[in-house]
Amino acid sequence: MPDFKSTFTDEVRRLAKKEAKALNEIITAQGKTIKALTKRVAELEKKFETVAPAPTKDATPADQTANAKASKVRYSPKTIVKFRKKYGISQKPLAAILGVTQFTVSHWESGKNRPHPNQIEAIRALTKRGKREVEALLAEKAPEEFEAIKAKKDKKAAKNPAKVAKPAKKAKTPKATKTVAVLAPAVATDKVITVKP
Repeated sequence: MPDFKSTFTDEVRRLAKKEAKALNEIITAQGKTIKALTKRVAELEKKFETVAPAPTKDATPADQTANAKASKVRYSPKTIVKFRKKYGISQKPLAAILGVTQFTVSHWESGKNRPHPNQIEAIRALTKRGKREVEALLAEKAPEEFEAIKAKKDKKAAKNPAKVAKPAKKAKTPKATKTVAVLAPAVATDKVITVKP
């Protein structure tokens, strides 16, 4: 009977060679795929360079000043929230005024994203405007939202007229003195006392 140890060792070697051969075939196939993909990426990069040339390191002075301003612009998400509450508008009309989506404004307010420096400048300019100017912009760029806000204000004014229209102040009248007659039961004479209210 053959030796068990040598038989087992020979069988393990045979199986290992078989597995190694299968792995070598897989690795060779993947190597070919990687070479083909690398070649394809190189072709696409060349196409891209012809369509959109890479930006040059020599920027114009206007670009340099715009980049310098952009780096100095300060921004806080609270700015947008305060502005919206001050003028009583939601994210959707503000987005229409700024030319972005409501989703974008939501991300700015939550701090998930930061506006582009040009948009920050637009927000800053918008916060410096008066209420009538903002309403005019809203009527121009988002008429549907403007009408909805206007209807909401009108409904609120009809519901609580005292809060919307303040009553005129009453003119102060001079304090008058009143004359009171006091009758004393024991005495037959009347005593007159003047009392100031």
